[in-house]
Order: sequence, then structure tokens, then C-alpha cells
Amino acid sequence: MTDMKDVMARLDAVESELQRQKDIQAIHDVLARYSRALDWLNDPMLDTVFYDDAEIDYGFFRGSGKDFKPVLMELEHGVPRRWHFTAQVSIDLQGDTAEVESYNFSLAIPQLEPAGGAGYASFFGFYKDRLLKRGGKWGIVARKHLQVSGAPLTEMAMEGDMGMLNQIGRTGPDHADYRRLTQAEPLDNP
Repeated sequence: MTDMKDVMARLDAVESELQRQKDIQAIHDVLARYSRALDWLNDPMLDTVFYDDAEIDYGFFRGSGKDFKPVLMELEHGVPRRWHFTAQVSIDLQGDTAEVESYNFSLAIPQLEPAGGAGYASFFGFYKDRLLKRGGKWGIVARKHLQVSGAPLTEMAMEGDMGMLNQIGRTGPDHADYRRLTQAEPLDNP
């Protein structure tokens, strides 16, 4: 009988750890969908990232997730080329709540086509997030963006061997290289 209790306890521990790992991956997926939504100008994808009642603080915007999503996407649609990167993700997972901190790097390029000597902006900072799992879906319920620095960069001309690289051009869900890559559904039901 003791052997069976030991086996069951070990099985419970394995199942618990498996669920923890699945939750951690789901949180990473939320952060990846944020960058993809912005970079591919996929407005509906933000509905899989922020809960409508999320508390958002980017400095220039303080308010709800519902109000933030269109403001953010209007900004992103105004930048011909953009790129967002999130890394060094730290997660404190406590059941269906997670405190998350990550580093971010983003680029905003005002020309659609590469232009040697043209200026563009780079931004470095942190995201301080709280995520909740509601109805089996992880999403951001609080985010504070902390800007560390912004710096100008100069684009190099895409000529010679570099000119042979694939150029992205205008992005969006209708771009030939866009892939859905997610089955995520909106967090809040319309």
C-alpha cells in the first residue's frame, strides 16, 4: 500500500510540474503575441494579450487595456517599419497569477524602404507585468512600461550583397510571409 501512495504522490508531483511548465510557456506566448501584433500590424491579436480591464501605464497612456489597444495600434500603424523584441523574461508564478518582468528593445523606422544614412529610433526598457489565467487563458491584467533610453541610429544602404537580402516592405496579416502561428482566442468575449 505504501508503494502505491508513493507512486500516486510522484504522479501528482509530475502532473503539477507539467501544468506549471505549460503555464510558463503560455506566458511566454502572450509576450511573443504582443510583439507580433505590433510588428505585423495585427490589431485583433492584441485581444489575445491584454484583458480589457487591464491597468496599463506607458507614461503617455494610463488607462484600461480596452482603451489602450486602439491607441497603441494607431501609433504602430503610423510607423512604416517597426520591430519589437522581449527577452530575459523572469516569471514568479503563483497558481493562476504571475508577476513578470522582461527587457524590451524596439525600433521605429520612418521609411518603408531601407535608405542609407536615414535616421531611426531605438528604445530600451522593461515591462513590469501581472498576468492572470481566466477561463484557462493567460493575459496581461497590469503592465507598466519603464523606458531606460532611446537613441538615434542610422540605417545602412542595402546595396551589393546586402541588397540581395529579403526586404520586408509593408507588414500586415495580408503580407505573403505572415503566418498565423497561434490558435489563441480573444481574452474577453465581445
